[in-house]
Amino acid sequence: MLQSIDTPQILWDLLSATSIEDMNYIYKGQFSEDIAHYLLLLAERNIERNQLKGRLKKRVFHIMVESVQNITRHQDIIEEHNEQKAMFAIQKFRNIYLVTTANLVKKIKVDYLKNKLETINNMTEEELNKFYKEVLMEDSFTNKGGAGLGLIEIARKSGNKLYYDFVDFNDEFSLFYMHTYIYLDENQNKKIYLPRIYSFDFIKELHRTLEKNNILLVYCSVFDQPSLISLISILSSQIKGNLPFRKKIIGTLVEMLQNIMHHGYIRIQDKEHKGALGLFYIAYQNRVFTLNTINYISNDKIKQLKSKLHYINSLSIDDVEKLYNEQLMNFNDDDSPLGGLGFLEMRLKSRNKLKFEIKTINERISYFSLKVEFKLS
Repeated sequence: MLQSIDTPQILWDLLSATSIEDMNYIYKGQFSEDIAHYLLLLAERNIERNQLKGRLKKRVFHIMVESVQNITRHQDIIEEHNEQKAMFAIQKFRNIYLVTTANLVKKIKVDYLKNKLETINNMTEEELNKFYKEVLMEDSFTNKGGAGLGLIEIARKSGNKLYYDFVDFNDEFSLFYMHTYIYLDENQNKKIYLPRIYSFDFIKELHRTLEKNNILLVYCSVFDQPSLISLISILSSQIKGNLPFRKKIIGTLVEMLQNIMHHGYIRIQDKEHKGALGLFYIAYQNRVFTLNTINYISNDKIKQLKSKLHYINSLSIDDVEKLYNEQLMNFNDDDSPLGGLGFLEMRLKSRNKLKFEIKTINERISYFSLKVEFKLS
């Protein structure tokens, strides 16, 4: 009998509503310069995969950079909370990019920020351009009594209003959410229907779910080699523990993501890009890291997959190690009982049984969800 992995329903909804051309990428945690660099690098590679070029590519990426910097400009640090609360989310739906940020601010700043945002939202394009030049020349934003340069830039480059919300966190602090749209076609009808997962309310709900389940990062899109490299770079700085422990987690992460890339059912494959659609998230709670993937699988592969995983889970660690060594010489043999070494490596590195779940979608395909746990000693 399969054991439920208890993946939050909102993440199943996220994957089921994401197409091969879309992206949902949410990071929650510490915002250092290095992490910001890799967050933006992963987003930039998605932009390149969608073949945005020239002025349009620069405009989209510039807004993402300003949005990340918006977190560091406006956040107020609470040592025990801030690293877990800040969020940066990038989504793509057809010809629209959506960027959402969240960070803690002191309540005494809320009215000031609201005034800034309302000032921006009430300006015409011409007024925004003029105000931007004035603030740029002034070299002092607060003396203008208006908006900071970064917020003005996001509004100018996106061509849309800045949606925002302030949610009580405690007596002293609020969570400041900001959300903006970027239309890749400037002539596009801006009243286009967006599915629920791209709404401001959904992202705020997702953020609450990440908080409740101590999830650090969610990536739902096509998994390819560049995205794998960027995810590893981001998570390397987030994983606690000594070097051998961190290496085991990163090694397992690579195996899990390559499993999606090479065996996922819904795939992209052209001259420049190869990969498969799936979802990855990592959580940390009670000194346990959990790596989780969900991908599509052909129903005709389920029986063999279940048999393989049940067999590996039935073995002792010593027996797994023995079998792993036996398989080393034929790990490329897809006709062997275990196919390759990936699942064996996950079991060995984690020293835990592999938790998995299969949910039927239709007569052709199902979801395959895999969880690997690592306890920090």
